[in-house]
Amino acid sequence: MDKINIVLGITGSVAAFKGAELASLLTKDGKAVHTIMTDAATKFVTPLTFQSLTKQKVYTNMFEEIIYEDIRHISLAQRANVFVIAPATANIIGKIAGGIADDMLSTVVMATEAPVIICPAMNTAMYENSIVQANIEKLQSFGYIFVDPKESRLACGDVGKGAMQDPAIIFDKIKEVLNEQAPKAEKPKPVVRPVQHQYSLAEVEEHLHDPEVVRLFEEVERITGDLLTDSDRQMFLNFYDSREYKLPVDVILFLLKEYADKGNSYLRKVAQDWSAQGITTVEGAVEYTSLFNNEYRQILRASGVANRDPVAKEMTFMNRWLKEDEFPMPLIQLACEKAVLSTGKPNLPYADGILSKWRKDEITTVEQAEAKEKEYYSKDNVKKFTRPISEAKQVKATANKSQNYQGRTWDYDALAKLEQAHIDKKVAE
Repeated sequence: MDKINIVLGITGSVAAFKGAELASLLTKDGKAVHTIMTDAATKFVTPLTFQSLTKQKVYTNMFEEIIYEDIRHISLAQRANVFVIAPATANIIGKIAGGIADDMLSTVVMATEAPVIICPAMNTAMYENSIVQANIEKLQSFGYIFVDPKESRLACGDVGKGAMQDPAIIFDKIKEVLNEQAPKAEKPKPVVRPVQHQYSLAEVEEHLHDPEVVRLFEEVERITGDLLTDSDRQMFLNFYDSREYKLPVDVILFLLKEYADKGNSYLRKVAQDWSAQGITTVEGAVEYTSLFNNEYRQILRASGVANRDPVAKEMTFMNRWLKEDEFPMPLIQLACEKAVLSTGKPNLPYADGILSKWRKDEITTVEQAEAKEKEYYSKDNVKKFTRPISEAKQVKATANKSQNYQGRTWDYDALAKLEQAHIDKKVAE
C-alpha cells in the first residue's frame, strides 16, 4: 500500500523548531512528509532542515514549482491524507478564515479536501484577541481541527496560553484523524465542511408565498425605515428558513430591534449565537440578552476588560459559573479581581481555579471568602513567610486604560508567594 502522505505547513514562529520535531516523528513512523514553508518560516528554520529530516522536497514558492511535471499546489492538495499547520500564526489563521490564497501554503490549504489540523502558536494577547478567536471559531464551524496551544513561558517572556502544543500530542492527533478516515489511506474520505446556504433572488421570490416571510420583510422595513435590498432579503430569509439558523420571525425582529445599529455582520454573528443557544422565543432572547449585556459584562469589568463582548471561551467559563455552579455575582467578581491582582492581567482560567477552591470549601459569599483568607494567613505556618496582615502595606489596584473597576486592597506580597501553591495547582488540574 502507498505511504500515508502528510502535508506539513510551517509558518513564521519561533516554534518552527517544534515543527521540525513533528516532521521527524512522522517520518520515523513511516509517513511521507511534504513540507511547505512560508517566507517568514525560513527565517527561523532553514528548508534544508526539513529536507534532511523528511527526505522530501521542501516547497517555499508556488511560482517556482509550476515548472515541474504537475501543478504543485494542486498535486500536494490532492496527495494529502492529512494537512497539518504547525506552528500556525495568527496571520495564516486569518488568511484561511478570509479565503486568502497569496502564497504556496495558503493556496494548497484552499485546494485540499483532506482534514486540516491547525496548531496555533503566538503571544497570549494575540491568541485571546477576539478577532483571532472569531477566526478560529469560524474555521472550526467549517470542519477544521484545532490542537489548542498550551500555557507556558513564551518567547516574549509572558506566561500564558499560546505556546504550540507538544509535537508528541500533535502526532497522536494526526494518528487519530487518520484512523477516522476510509480504510484505504490512498483515497481519504473528504471532510464535509458545512457551508451556509446562500439564497438566490429566485428562491427569495418563491418564499414570498409564505405569509411569515412577507410579515418578516414588512416588519424589517418598518423597523429600519428603509426598503430592503436584495442582500437584506437574502440575509433575513436565511435567518428564518435555513437549517443553520431556523429562528422564528418574532425572534428575528427582536434581534433587529436590539442590534440594528451594529450592522449586518454583527446581526449574523448574534443570530448564529442565538441559534446555537437554542433560542426559539422572544422571552428566551430577552433573558439571554439580559445575561449577555449585564452579567457577562459585569464579569468582564471585574477582570479589567471594557468595551468588548466576551469571546466563546470566556462565555464557557461564565455560563458554568452562573448556570451550573450558581455562584453569586459578587463572588465571581471577587475571584476575577483576585486573578487580575495575582497575575497582572485578565485571567478567567485563574479565576476558575479560585472559584473551584471556594466551591470545594463550600464558600458562597464574599464574607466567607474573606474570612477564609484571613484564617489562612493567620496560621502559624504562614506567619514565618510574611508580615502580619495588620502590618502589611495595602496595595491598591490601579486601573489602567483597559480597566474600569475600583480594585480591592490585598496583601499583595502574601498573595504572590502563597497563593501559588493552592491556586496554580488547581488551574493546572
